[in-house]
Amino acid sequence: MKNAIYALLLLFVFSLPAFAQEDLEFYGGYRHISGDQGLDGYFGGAAWSPIPKFALFVTYDGTYDNSTIGVFQFTSVGLTTVNSHLQELLTGPRYQLPGLFKGHGHVQGHALLPWVQAGFGEARLHTDVTQVQVGRVQSADTAFAWQIGGGADWRIYPHWAIRGDLGFLRTHFANSGQGRVRLGFGVVWSARSRSTF
Repeated sequence: MKNAIYALLLLFVFSLPAFAQEDLEFYGGYRHISGDQGLDGYFGGAAWSPIPKFALFVTYDGTYDNSTIGVFQFTSVGLTTVNSHLQELLTGPRYQLPGLFKGHGHVQGHALLPWVQAGFGEARLHTDVTQVQVGRVQSADTAFAWQIGGGADWRIYPHWAIRGDLGFLRTHFANSGQGRVRLGFGVVWSARSRSTF
């Protein structure tokens, strides 16, 4: 599975010049993922629309959590800190739903463009625990991950939009499954003007 995902990503990257005639978009912003006391970070990605309303996307998330377990700092256990770094690389299809609200002025057509998507790929969780009496312990795992969800693009200019998304992320670390909520806010730049949607 991992080799197939890497092959698709390489094909996507080396085919970018051919995609220039179609609708190509780049996006990025803030990401929050629940679990492990909540992780916050960033996301970035690209999507290609070979036909109207349908896109193939690739997204990378990098989220972090730095926690101090202060309850134990006055005991013989001592101060304990936990640093977590969760990364996912996901790819899959996205389908655009019918647009809502007509735009005005420089934004013509639908101003709100909702969509749904499903992504498949790989996730890696690295955890670093430091405890005064025990010292530092590190652990990491890489496993299959998938997500389903949706969102909407609010067009502010023909080539620019503000994006919000919400979804369910399923990871499979330590030979067991974990369900997480995945929330993001960011900006999107599209090579093709969306003023006619």
